[in-house]
Amino acid sequence: MDLSFFLKKPVFDQTYKLVVNALNPLAMTETQPGTYYQSSSVPSENMLFGMLENALGWQFGDSDRKNILKGLRKKVRKKLDRGDPLKDSAWLSGEDDKESGVGYMSLLQHHVRFVGPIAEPSMLHFEDVWARHVRGGGTSFPGGSRNYDYRLERIVNLEKASEISFGDRASYKIRDPKEIKNVKEGDKVHLKALRPQFPQYYVSPTKREYVWPRSAYIFPLKTSFGVKEMLSDALQSPASPLYLGTSDGWVEAKIKD
Repeated sequence: MDLSFFLKKPVFDQTYKLVVNALNPLAMTETQPGTYYQSSSVPSENMLFGMLENALGWQFGDSDRKNILKGLRKKVRKKLDRGDPLKDSAWLSGEDDKESGVGYMSLLQHHVRFVGPIAEPSMLHFEDVWARHVRGGGTSFPGGSRNYDYRLERIVNLEKASEISFGDRASYKIRDPKEIKNVKEGDKVHLKALRPQFPQYYVSPTKREYVWPRSAYIFPLKTSFGVKEMLSDALQSPASPLYLGTSDGWVEAKIKD
């Protein structure tokens, strides 16, 4: 992948428009809010950077992104004189690096600036139930997961009939998974005995707000001609589907003069 754009000093002498059309309803929540996912009406800068980087094919893990930025900055600093003021700029110091609420850090953020005002379209707001996959080793997995080892079917049916009980208190004596096959009416089964037979995730139906823009978003931005050409080429033939918010919030985007 060609990341050489970063090695050049950021220049913001050209103004363009990023035009984004939603193909599906959008659910744009930058953090993990809890039981209700309220959507923003306008995508955040990090969402826009993520969309552009998906088009470019820059799909890196959080730690990889930080290492890539560190390596690129080191390469630039080696070419600068010892007292060059650029060494203390946000571009090379990283002091102003912005992370999203889920740890995403854009490689483009020091070479592209979004400037207002944003043309926000009118839109439809509605709620739907979203099948949220929750991962963890807590105690809510028996009621949340629809999937489990087939050998637990008898045990699950006994619990549904209130003939046995599941729990994590000290009084729940059956703790070894090997003991499950001998469970009888009245037994108290500790969740530790069930954990190996359940997946490490479960589905939690969660209310989520969606917005459906009736026309295009228009985001003014400043950058250099070279970066604009790189982004325009990527948007014309994206390396992966473009989306905002969730991965099914598909969009089309292009950059105009």
